[in-house]
Amino acid sequence: MPPKRIVIIANGDLEDLGFYREFLEDDDLILCANGGTKHALALGLKPEVIIGDLDSLQYEDRQRLKGAGSKFIEHSSEKDKSDLELAMDYAVGMQPREIIIIGALGGRRADHAFINLLLLYVPFQAGIPARIIDENQEIFLAEKETIVNGAVGDYVSLFPQTADVCGVVTVGLKYPLNGETLYFASTRGLSNEMIAPQARISFKSGLLLVIKSSFSLRPGSC
Repeated sequence: MPPKRIVIIANGDLEDLGFYREFLEDDDLILCANGGTKHALALGLKPEVIIGDLDSLQYEDRQRLKGAGSKFIEHSSEKDKSDLELAMDYAVGMQPREIIIIGALGGRRADHAFINLLLLYVPFQAGIPARIIDENQEIFLAEKETIVNGAVGDYVSLFPQTADVCGVVTVGLKYPLNGETLYFASTRGLSNEMIAPQARISFKSGLLLVIKSSFSLRPGSC
């Protein structure tokens, strides 16, 4: 039976471990992308699978997890995909109901953070809902329509991932869109504000990257 939800832990920033402990569910399947294993250990989790070139994994941790039954899938350091993309591919192959990615943001590498956002397209293509979350943000792809749950004052940004996104209509945002077109690389969709606990976004064509920013993000908010 496919897992209900796979949580992929990457090697980016995790600042408030309490937030993630509260967010995680007992029946989540934990999949670590290489250095994300250190976050799993800090959270007291036993990863089901650890995937990547394993260059960030300490020998003692590897032996301990191997003894606990974690599965290791090792790739050469000279590979064509990042550790996170390998983890995404593996998760998609398991056909879960949902994929959550944590530890995908922050750090010194803007190139890593940027491509990690684009990797949301991997589960999207497979028809599997996926979100990147951290303590303050929730990021996902939307096609045709979506609902964002949050709190009044949360920011919602809409960024086209196609040349344009046509016929955008929003409800529950401070600056409404009424059948308008958003264009790739335009800031028109940046930092709208929720005026209700729920915002509705619909559009006729294209693909949107939706980013909700909140300083009170808690489990189940979206």
